[in-house]
Amino acid sequence: MKIFIPISIHPLLLGLFLASCHDHPKPESAPAITFKTDSVKEKFTAAMVDNKLDPNCGMPVTAGIADTIHYDGKIYGFCSEECKQAFLKNPVALAKNAQLK
Repeated sequence: MKIFIPISIHPLLLGLFLASCHDHPKPESAPAITFKTDSVKEKFTAAMVDNKLDPNCGMPVTAGIADTIHYDGKIYGFCSEECKQAFLKNPVALAKNAQLK
């Protein structure tokens, strides 16, 4: 003869049991990552280029150079990518505005 023994589990204990089943060890947190941001002046300096002014907008290269281009044997500095792209569309006309050193 089989004996049936009813087992009742309190709902709170059941919830605690189920919650503990998903308790995985937490991975170690990754070390904080720090980024060193270079200023524009650290990337390019006025001494690296042959122009005194941005050929597109007229800004002095001593204020900061974001990008450069080699054109007609010279290195031109630009204050922004937009000024460089404008120069590439019409370099013959804009090179005259650069005030070469």
